[in-house]
Amino acid sequence: MDKVAFYSGSTAVYWNSVILTLAAATAICFFLAFYLGKGGNGAAGFAVVPVSMALSLVFARFFHWYCQSDSYTGFSAAMTNYAEGGYALMGVFLGCVLAAALTRVLCLHRNLPEMLDAMSIAGCAGMAVGRLSALFNSSDRGQVLTNFRSLPIAYPVNNAVSGAVEYRLATFALQSIVALALFIGLTVFYRKGQKRGKLKDGDTCLVFLLFYGASQVVLDSTRYDSLFFRSNGFVSVVQVLGALALVLAVILFSRRMVKARGFRAWQILLWLLIAAAIGGAGYMEYYVQRRGNEAMFAYSVMSACLMLAVCLTLFIRHLAVSVERRYYGAYHR
Repeated sequence: MDKVAFYSGSTAVYWNSVILTLAAATAICFFLAFYLGKGGNGAAGFAVVPVSMALSLVFARFFHWYCQSDSYTGFSAAMTNYAEGGYALMGVFLGCVLAAALTRVLCLHRNLPEMLDAMSIAGCAGMAVGRLSALFNSSDRGQVLTNFRSLPIAYPVNNAVSGAVEYRLATFALQSIVALALFIGLTVFYRKGQKRGKLKDGDTCLVFLLFYGASQVVLDSTRYDSLFFRSNGFVSVVQVLGALALVLAVILFSRRMVKARGFRAWQILLWLLIAAAIGGAGYMEYYVQRRGNEAMFAYSVMSACLMLAVCLTLFIRHLAVSVERRYYGAYHR
């Protein structure tokens, strides 16, 4: 249950809402700082913010209703009453992308990848703050731990049946740490690339999708409250979308590599290794669902497989960029 932060008259304001509001403000400020700081269109930057907020609210609720329909009396109630119920982060991603695309269609700006780069960095900052909202409720946690009793590994929660205090894996804290590390890493990557004039617009967004997608495949698996597809009830929507984000980065960077270097037989080996790594991660997900007592081993192997896929994809990007810089020099922006 959410903890009350304060009362405004007879209305209770919960800590969860306070933290998520701060997270949204953080993301907005960093987005405007990075986008306008790079010379992005001011009208587009300030127009996309309210559109993103509106679309994110709607889609975040829609996806939560889809995955947790039992929490609502019906679709109409879910989509009209925003004072109650939950939200799914995947809807925020979709809302922001659609808002950026809409402002591009309206010709408020002419560079969609540039805006998505700024959104990616800002999104990491927002998630680093927003995930901490779980400090004040019982969401976003994993299995019971016996050897850890403090953050960032474990956090107490009351058992809903017995009322006893359990120390569970603090998935939310690990997600916050990963988001913060991504924010710092992407900021350095973005700033150095822009300073040297050798970073192609859109690369920051793809690197974000690569790392964030891989991290969520592992971290969402540890949650006891993951969002599942209705069709089967055990396949996590977030894990599937995380894997698709990783694959999208692989495809786009591979396309650039082939375009820059031409098709070579050895490139097939890289793709086969990436496929094997992703397949290995998928098998370990199957493994851990059936051998929960070996979770440490399973998640370690899963993480290693996904990190291998990420490193190989970054190597593919390097192969593409090294040729692009040789022939074209600094990217024109």
